[in-house]
Amino acid sequence: MTGFGRSEGEAPFGKVIAEIQSVNRKYLEMYVSLPKEFGRFENDIRKLVGEKVQRGLVSVRIHVLPNASAMQDLLPDITLLEGMKKGWMEIATKLGYPKETVDFPFIAQHVAEMPHTRLAKEEDFDPIRHCLQGALKALDEMKRKEGEALGKDIGNRLKTMAAAVSLIEKTSPDAVAKMRQKLKDRMEELFQPGAELDDRLLREVAMFAEKLDISEELTRFRSHVAQYEDLLKAKEAASGRKMDFLVQEMGREINTMGSKSMDAAIAHQVVEVKSELEKVREQIQNIE
Repeated sequence: MTGFGRSEGEAPFGKVIAEIQSVNRKYLEMYVSLPKEFGRFENDIRKLVGEKVQRGLVSVRIHVLPNASAMQDLLPDITLLEGMKKGWMEIATKLGYPKETVDFPFIAQHVAEMPHTRLAKEEDFDPIRHCLQGALKALDEMKRKEGEALGKDIGNRLKTMAAAVSLIEKTSPDAVAKMRQKLKDRMEELFQPGAELDDRLLREVAMFAEKLDISEELTRFRSHVAQYEDLLKAKEAASGRKMDFLVQEMGREINTMGSKSMDAAIAHQVVEVKSELEKVREQIQNIE
């Protein structure tokens, strides 16, 4: 589901800012960005976020603004600089360059190219964890509001489908009777005028007409709708996948109704239900 969460906190090494952004995706896909000196915590961050988020394309960004103390740790050692200066001056002399070419900008340029990042300690993850939890809470609140809106929309579509299925159920008995009579009339046309169909043939016609009965499909469809409504009211995790399964089952039942029925009124309602199902299928890709 779509959402954004942000949290800030203080740490011994400076200020920590955690930002989490989530967009719709059928499965969980996560990207983590953090300062390289805290790279050892990437797996911990993935685990923490994965416990709260089940679906979506999730971007996690950790920003660290170092304080004065941390900045001192980032500065190179004076003894190291003195050694570098002495070494470069010796090289300059051997190559015929004046020692003055090894000035402060020259040294600073080469120091900037050297790896001198602060090594993160195990306890440094505590303030990062705290910020992440705050960002996750804000993300969850935003997604919960979106989920409530989606739930209302899907609930209305379920009512529309239930109404269409009720119309199908009212029309179905007449449709079967009409089909039975139509088959009987057609068979009589194949025989000479005034010929009577024997009982065996009439039974075959009746059995064929009964195969068009969709009462079982109607019952199962209503059962799926009821289960869907229960899921919308429930607070359990990963209900989106269950909803996805129910939509597939509902689609199977309505397709069977459509293939069995040759009545125009029923066919119209079947199209309406399939249209609503497709919209619900799109919506549930956003639900965890």
